[in-house]
Amino acid sequence: MAKRLCATLLALVLAGGVASALDLGNNITISDGVGTGTGWYSINREDQEVEPNCVAAQIWDLEGFFLDANMLSLVSGYDLENGETGNGMLFEYGDLFIDVDGNAVYGPAASGSGGDQSYPLIVANTFGYDYVLTYAGASDPVTGDPLFNAYALNTGDTTLRVYYNQNDESNPWRYNAGGDLVYSGSFRYFSGLADAEVANLQGGSHYAAQVDLGFLADLGVRDFISHFTYECGNDNLMGAGTLIIPEPATMTLVGLGIAGFAIRRMRKAA
Repeated sequence: MAKRLCATLLALVLAGGVASALDLGNNITISDGVGTGTGWYSINREDQEVEPNCVAAQIWDLEGFFLDANMLSLVSGYDLENGETGNGMLFEYGDLFIDVDGNAVYGPAASGSGGDQSYPLIVANTFGYDYVLTYAGASDPVTGDPLFNAYALNTGDTTLRVYYNQNDESNPWRYNAGGDLVYSGSFRYFSGLADAEVANLQGGSHYAAQVDLGFLADLGVRDFISHFTYECGNDNLMGAGTLIIPEPATMTLVGLGIAGFAIRRMRKAA
């Protein structure tokens, strides 16, 4: 694939050799508003669900968003690193989109936004999202964790739409251009997770990615909506959560602590 996560796969193991659960926090998954009622096409859940008329299988299942303080986790049956192949095509992972003012356009509201070769791949539409986190194509040289760039999106910036027009409600797929870089950091990636390791989501084998959204809290973001899909749009994952914004007094204490530490270092050096 063109962009490949150079992730160090982290295994969490207990002393007895049994894998421990990830610290996921609260499940903040919301319905994408698309479904036909029951089973794999239910409108009321996301685990063990894909979009109507799509292949119902664990490898296409985007299962849940979780939030622990400001740590956002995405859990999936879909391979978040290598993508999945269907109809002779490799369908790659997407970017993480964040809406902070409640006007994200998703589900039925995004219908008519196109797909397949009859539509432009690049669209001047951010679908109401205000930020996007996109893989930077490199890993941290010390930890091996993959790096990301976060961009603030503006009206008229461009994104990439999903491949199939029947899945246009899953748009957007990836960031294209026009945003303002506001932060760069790293995230963690996990593979080969059992149901018990991911809050008993179903399917037997799972992947997860975790990213600290504290930088958004530092920018004053509190409530947010998150969105993720992959290239074909066979599943659309949505979440709604609340970040913890540092109190001014806390930030002052942190600043004083750092200043005190620096003064002590200077005295020792003298």
